Amino acid sequence: MIQKLISDIAHQTLTPISNLKVYGEILSEVSNENQEEIATILEQTEKLDFLIQSLVKLSRMESGIIAVHPEDTAIAQMFASVQQQFNVKAMEKDISLNLFDTDLHAMCDAKWTVEALGNIVDNAIKYTSCGENVQIKAEQYSFFVKIDIIDDGIGIEKEEIPKIFGRFYRSLSVADQPGVGIGLFLAREIIQAQKGYIKVTSKRGKGSTFSVFLPIAKKE
Repeated sequence: MIQKLISDIAHQTLTPISNLKVYGEILSEVSNENQEEIATILEQTEKLDFLIQSLVKLSRMESGIIAVHPEDTAIAQMFASVQQQFNVKAMEKDISLNLFDTDLHAMCDAKWTVEALGNIVDNAIKYTSCGENVQIKAEQYSFFVKIDIIDDGIGIEKEEIPKIFGRFYRSLSVADQPGVGIGLFLAREIIQAQKGYIKVTSKRGKGSTFSVFLPIAKKE
């Protein structure tokens, strides 16, 4: 019932959201007036679109309509996808997005894992000041491959770390930043669905490290 309701809402809002984007972009091009207000409309439309799409993905995953299919996957392949997706966003803030070379493999669904990593990287860029760094690297353990996403951002208070993966959770300290509080929740759901987990170490004002642990690919 909930899955059908969310699907219906997503379907019914697709055209209105698309129209808002189109007309907002037209207004920004044909008029020099009210540019700030038009930019706000476009920003809020993107936020609404992201929320709807995230809810659809989450609902489908929780209901089993979308299932992960882990297979032997090259970490470098996923790193390349993440870099392609976020290079421009990082450059806009003069942030160095550094992905270290790796020949490691993990048992995971590449598409969904890139989605999870992307949600974490998106946050890292969002909460890192201009001119700073975001690093992504992989390390092998006995049974897992660890992917570290390290930023020089604002950091997280110790008491907030257990809360950040909550559905729709948003810290008051970042209330002025765009976001809907579902990205990290979805990331954790994706990783846990693949028998992995996420660990966070952070200190306020000193940046954060999100460590994603995925089962190591078994050698034939």
